[in-house]
Amino acid sequence: MADHEKTELEQNLTARSTWIRLIYMVLFGFIIWLASIVLTVVVVLQFLHMLFTGKRNDNLLQFGQQLGIYFRQIIDFLCYADENQPFPFGSWPDADSGARKSADKPTVKKKTAKKKAGK
Repeated sequence: MADHEKTELEQNLTARSTWIRLIYMVLFGFIIWLASIVLTVVVVLQFLHMLFTGKRNDNLLQFGQQLGIYFRQIIDFLCYADENQPFPFGSWPDADSGARKSADKPTVKKKTAKKKAGK
């Protein structure tokens, strides 16, 4: 049985597909690092747009949603949850497929004052 296990281990270690996947995993690790920098820029720009105009930028919102889906696709690939390779080897994600729809204006809960009981 030890010979069979050794043979299986040798097959796993010499499988070309495993090593090619490692190259893709390193590449997507680098891409997710770059994408996190892009995400930071999007967040700052969206904040500045909201600060100066009082409303969010829909283009940045859509791109941010697509970037979030892209992060998920990369993580799924890196963790072996999905065999499909994300962009640039697959298609760029669509913001409408899987992203939560949000209302035009964010809702804010108002604080209510507690009424004091009269004596």
